[in-house]
Amino acid sequence: MKQFIAKLQQAKIAQLGLCPLPTPLTPIHNGKILVFAPHPDDEILGCGGTLALLRQKGCSIKVIFVTDGSGAGSLDADAPLIRRKEAIESLATLGINDMEFLDEPDGGFRNSSQFETTVDTLLHQFNPDWLFLPSVLDYHRDHVAIGHAVLNCWQRCETSSRAFIYEIWSPLPATRVVDITPVINLKKQAISCYALPLSHCNYLSAIIGLASYRGLFLPKKEEESYAEAFVEAEKKGSLSGLQYRMLKLRIYLENLLRN
Repeated sequence: MKQFIAKLQQAKIAQLGLCPLPTPLTPIHNGKILVFAPHPDDEILGCGGTLALLRQKGCSIKVIFVTDGSGAGSLDADAPLIRRKEAIESLATLGINDMEFLDEPDGGFRNSSQFETTVDTLLHQFNPDWLFLPSVLDYHRDHVAIGHAVLNCWQRCETSSRAFIYEIWSPLPATRVVDITPVINLKKQAISCYALPLSHCNYLSAIIGLASYRGLFLPKKEEESYAEAFVEAEKKGSLSGLQYRMLKLRIYLENLLRN
């Protein structure tokens, strides 16, 4: 039986195409963009360059900050207020001033009917052309829970919008890539506005390094190329869909790392 399975796997491997790459995603003009960020800074880390390009193309962008950014109690009591101010300043560098703060508990987010009602309302009222949300493959529990909740709401919503899952703590099996080379300095500037989280971790170097790596996937590469990578979500959710496979992998990885 083992030999049969091994031969079957070899046959499948032999049928693989040569070097499949994520396809380029071109920012739209004058569209409506809705972004869900678990914490202040996730929106810039995950898709800040793409948002800068979309804003330059006349898009209306609304950012929803889900948690209060308290650092799960590990930060000073005034951290939520500081991070809120930093978020406003950071988004202003990209020309974005439409945002909401839901103030869910940082580090302890749990999906609820109230949260899903809020998401449903935002989807219907704002009616975005593009939706950005965190990855269910991410190592941060808040990102997984929020990404899964928003994705479920989007899949059952009667809308023609497209949804893109962004990466931060765990690289994605990317299906789309956006060339952010022209706005990489704007992304750096926006990240630099988040002084409080930067005082705890060098996100700037890490995220720009990730963007540089993702630049290798661009069809036309400059001497220095930068990109952001995404998974375009499937509208019809199923247990065989990519996002559910990622969630299953995330759960498997946690169990593996805990053993």
